[in-house]
Amino acid sequence: MQNNDMAWNDFYLARRLEWGQGMEPDVARAARLYRRAALRGLPEAQEALAFLYATGQGLVQDESMAAKWFGLAAEQGNCAAQHNLGVMYAEGRGVDRDPAQAVQWFHKAARNGSEVARDWLHDTRQSLREQLADAEQVRSTEG
Repeated sequence: MQNNDMAWNDFYLARRLEWGQGMEPDVARAARLYRRAALRGLPEAQEALAFLYATGQGLVQDESMAAKWFGLAAEQGNCAAQHNLGVMYAEGRGVDRDPAQAVQWFHKAARNGSEVARDWLHDTRQSLREQLADAEQVRSTEG
């Protein structure tokens, strides 16, 4: 069996265990299977493992590890990981807060079809416009 086939098998079994599809839920075992598939380079498994790290489900919560795994999956074009990595940078969770990095990852996620990322970019753009208008009004009254 090829490495990629083994990764997909681990991923699908982990998903069933995580969600309790046809078997008793076992998120800790799902996390181990996601990790094995993630180490084989499967971006879907990397994103799923990152989510478990971010939320502390099935393993100890570790936002630095979440950001690492989201990053690996995001670099491979995984839309959910791109969005979630944007959130990590926007909020400074597991990484230093970096609005420029957040915008970069939200743009990539939006280009890959994430409506949530598009909404975030729209809302952020609107908020920045309002902040700039407020700052301009303050400057004009001070001068």
